[in-house]
Amino acid sequence: METPSPRMDLGRLSVLLVDDNTPSLDLMQQILAGFRVGRVTSCRRPEEAWEHASRTRFDLIVLDGEMPDEDGISLARRLRAHAGLPNFTAPIILVSAHTPQEKVFQVRDAGANLVIKKPIAPAVLLSRIQWLARSPRQFITSETYNGPDRRIRRMPLPEGQEERRADALALTANADHAMSQDEVDALFG
Repeated sequence: METPSPRMDLGRLSVLLVDDNTPSLDLMQQILAGFRVGRVTSCRRPEEAWEHASRTRFDLIVLDGEMPDEDGISLARRLRAHAGLPNFTAPIILVSAHTPQEKVFQVRDAGANLVIKKPIAPAVLLSRIQWLARSPRQFITSETYNGPDRRIRRMPLPEGQEERRADALALTANADHAMSQDEVDALFG
């Protein structure tokens, strides 16, 4: 029998919630209140969210994927572009009614942690919040990407797809290419 996971106290969690649709925003607020989240800052406009995110640190940011002025993908990208701001590394969940694979890739490439399809089931949102808390990923900063390490799967590659590091792995796997201890010592001697 599987041991149930310990309950997570979300009372100290601060969440920035951004959705231009009032009923959807109200529903998300109620769900988070049901989780006993300590502080929820709700915004209907991305610019309002940007003002909050620029000065206050949040434990989690939840963005709507489709907003008229600026969509959640663009806002996530903007949050990830400013290393000096308090939410540069904050976990970001994007919620969207439309989640084709292309959009999921765009969300991932913008630096968001997860995508959740609307309508949101409270149990799904809670499980994703728990997963983010219990499975932190390294934050990657580069010229072309700022966000959590995108490599989360540890499964075999699909048939016919080659490992992109195949040459490097083959080189390190071949004992003939390995350096002897004397050669390693000579590098540092």
